[in-house]
Amino acid sequence: MIKTNPLLLPTLMLGVFALLSMELGMMGVLPIVAEVYNVSVADAGWVVSIFALIVALVAPILPPLLTKYDAKQVLLTCLLVFSVSSFLAAFCTNFIVLLILRAIPAFFHPIFCAFAFSMAADSVPHNESPKAIAKIFIAVSAGMTLGVPLTSFIASNTSLEVSFIFFGALNALSLLATLAFIPSQKQEQKAAQKEQFKVLAKPIVWVSVIVVMLLNGAMFGFYSYMSEFLLNFTQVSFNLISALLLIYGLSNVIGNFIAGKSLVSAPNATLRIVPLSLIALYVALFFGGGNAWGASVILIILGIFAGVGNNMAQFVVTSPIPEAKELANGLFISAANIGITLGTSLCGLFISLNGSRFVVLAAVCLVVLSIIFLMLRGQILKDK
Repeated sequence: MIKTNPLLLPTLMLGVFALLSMELGMMGVLPIVAEVYNVSVADAGWVVSIFALIVALVAPILPPLLTKYDAKQVLLTCLLVFSVSSFLAAFCTNFIVLLILRAIPAFFHPIFCAFAFSMAADSVPHNESPKAIAKIFIAVSAGMTLGVPLTSFIASNTSLEVSFIFFGALNALSLLATLAFIPSQKQEQKAAQKEQFKVLAKPIVWVSVIVVMLLNGAMFGFYSYMSEFLLNFTQVSFNLISALLLIYGLSNVIGNFIAGKSLVSAPNATLRIVPLSLIALYVALFFGGGNAWGASVILIILGIFAGVGNNMAQFVVTSPIPEAKELANGLFISAANIGITLGTSLCGLFISLNGSRFVVLAAVCLVVLSIIFLMLRGQILKDK
């Protein structure tokens, strides 16, 4: 355990919230980006895509390379990059330069998240680490739930430049909090870099990575097209869709609280119950999602299980290799981003072939595959 204080976890949560708001907040202002920089909306989408692509590529590599450095200094460096790049973006008039200013912090994103997960886990006894990590996931959910509408509100009521200044200020605030409340963490006890990379030879690592890709693909693939599903199949208004998206996100937060307890007290049961529950809820949406009240109730419950599922995915990768926390968290971040791309593509294909209703069946296919690999993972652990 590292030396800690009551404000360590809230400070890490603030940093993750600031980062996720900066990364995902741009989703809500793509039409404004297109207008300001005189590009198509499809081209404007690169301000989001380039970020996710870089994160997926570098997440397994960069975090373990920095384990020999003081974790506090690593976090401060990341936050400085996030803040400065956002402030510079506020004064950027060239779209290519804007993409560069989005690409640079993307390299530091998995470093910050991996170290935040590791520091949270190290701040409590080992058997309590899922509870601490669940709090970091609350910040992830908050960044996803509030970051997009908050950025959209700021940009639409003021300007795109002000939204960038907001990102910069939020990360600067997190930097000051980190400076004040995060203790320095010497790295002598961390596994050497070569030792961390040795775990890549273990089959359990790659099976676990595939589980995360499939599970995240299902949850975020459906989430990406939830508005499409509600608009064209449930046939509700945009105002109700916005409300349901917010409620779904808040349900995610509840799921994070539940996951912190369930992964400590009954991890194996959680790994069995969550995927089966997701399948049941997606099937329920397929048959009952045409009714607004029915869809609303199902989405609230689905949001809770998806929140647990997010935590479960991180647990699946990190729990078999506690000796390589930073590498494990990097693999999780990478697999999660690849899974989002996979899930979005498959769900989009199902919609184009069959219509909006069938997006949930694409999610079901991915969860079924994740169960198969979870069973394989369990067998590998038994044979150890």
